[in-house]
Amino acid sequence: MATLIKPAEVVNGGIYRGAPTNARFDQTLISPHLDSTEERFVIDLLGEDLYLDMVSKQNAAVSNYNPDIGAIVPKFPTEAAYETLWTKYLLRYISYATYHEILPFITIQTSSKGIFANGSEFADNAGIAGAKYLQDAMMKRIDDLRPKIEKYLCDNKADYPLFDDADCPCDDCDGCTTSCHCGYWQMYGKPCRTCKTGLNSSTKIIFY
Repeated sequence: MATLIKPAEVVNGGIYRGAPTNARFDQTLISPHLDSTEERFVIDLLGEDLYLDMVSKQNAAVSNYNPDIGAIVPKFPTEAAYETLWTKYLLRYISYATYHEILPFITIQTSSKGIFANGSEFADNAGIAGAKYLQDAMMKRIDDLRPKIEKYLCDNKADYPLFDDADCPCDDCDGCTTSCHCGYWQMYGKPCRTCKTGLNSSTKIIFY
């Protein structure tokens, strides 16, 4: 399937790079994991209709926002609302998620002779524990950013008509009710102790 982010957009960009990877990072290690990354982290966030529309309207060329490494290439040259969402949130969010997903597979790789930990002449492999540490750090960033994206989409529903706003807070919300999802919108501070809907959508942890 076509994906919203391209491998080069995860690792390129100089000081504007989305994920904390080396600029010479092998993009072939990223590309097999983009589908599963977006299926896990992106499609349910945006909703399938908005996601597929963004995929269809993205620039065929790799986007670039760093004039020091080439001409500026917007991700959505004809869709201002999509471009804003991309540059403000999605480039970072999907890059973090992709990095999270690839870490186990770049730490331990498979050959015809079995699995092995990558080594280097100048450095030691940090192993599974190191990969898990970085995965936890990336998940924290993902968890922090996701509700901000949801709130942005809900606050700007007119600009994103394909976004399914069923989980957006009601305009006439009265108290704490699960039908209104009011507790969820308290997760920036503390979740509602009555309806307990302040669940983080990726880790399912309630923060107190």
